[in-house]
Amino acid sequence: METRRLELFVTLVDAGGFKQAADSLFITAPALSQQISRLEKDVGVALVDRTTRPITPTDAGREFYYRCRRVLEAMQHITQLLDDQRSHEFGRVRVGIVPAMMFSTPARAVRQFIRTHPTATVQVRSIPTSLLIDELEQGSVDVAILLTEPDLKDLSSTALFAEEYLVALPDDHPLAGVDEVDFAMLRNERILQGPRTANPRGYDAVVTACMRAGFSPRSLEVMGSYLDQAAMVSAGMGVCFIPESLSDIPQHDVVYRTLVNPSVGLTTSISWFDRRLDAVGRAFVQHCITELSVPESLTTKEGAS
Repeated sequence: METRRLELFVTLVDAGGFKQAADSLFITAPALSQQISRLEKDVGVALVDRTTRPITPTDAGREFYYRCRRVLEAMQHITQLLDDQRSHEFGRVRVGIVPAMMFSTPARAVRQFIRTHPTATVQVRSIPTSLLIDELEQGSVDVAILLTEPDLKDLSSTALFAEEYLVALPDDHPLAGVDEVDFAMLRNERILQGPRTANPRGYDAVVTACMRAGFSPRSLEVMGSYLDQAAMVSAGMGVCFIPESLSDIPQHDVVYRTLVNPSVGLTTSISWFDRRLDAVGRAFVQHCITELSVPESLTTKEGAS
């Protein structure tokens, strides 16, 4: 019994007539009638009453119709699963990551995904936050890993992990000799930060922390990544805040110390549009969510640039 004939039969019953069904199938009514007759011969019973207008299924045909629909739906489901599997193996995902995270935990998760999906195409680009949000909205990237959750219609976002900031100091700074730096101790320091447009939530978190410590920050806006800011700290231009995950990267003449009263943290999130992801994209998102958990103690803290 050919699946094609089952499809023809279901279309005929749905349309209620040979001509209407034939037109929707782009075949002639006599050809459709011939195929239905062959199907009836295969099953050994009349399936439609050809004397009625519109054409109706016989009692046996009605039961056969419902079973055919279930078979065809199952076949469609199987086909989709196979398509997804092929897409999973040979699909593509375009990932945008803010520069700060290119040397951090998300980058390691990307490398792990590439190793476990060798036939998939994974394109990774380092993109500043403001541009990354635009490219995500426009469809130039499929998945974004960034330090904020964009407010875009139909966008899905999940917090991946949270971490605290450390303060980066020149190694000859008076505070380099302490283990913890109270925020109030930074009152007279020039604080190096990226532009507010790059990460408004994080920028505001730093300003708020300074205000809570009793002073207004003397900020110097720096274009570039966290590591660029750390290089400027090495040159004696001020102090900056570095995600803890980046503190393992050596920086000449710079030390990192824990911040207290208050501490400041940031949350890294992953964002995507469901409708744009193929199987590889969905697998990548799930991989990141599975591999990068959010410590509960930091989930309420906001990020800083």
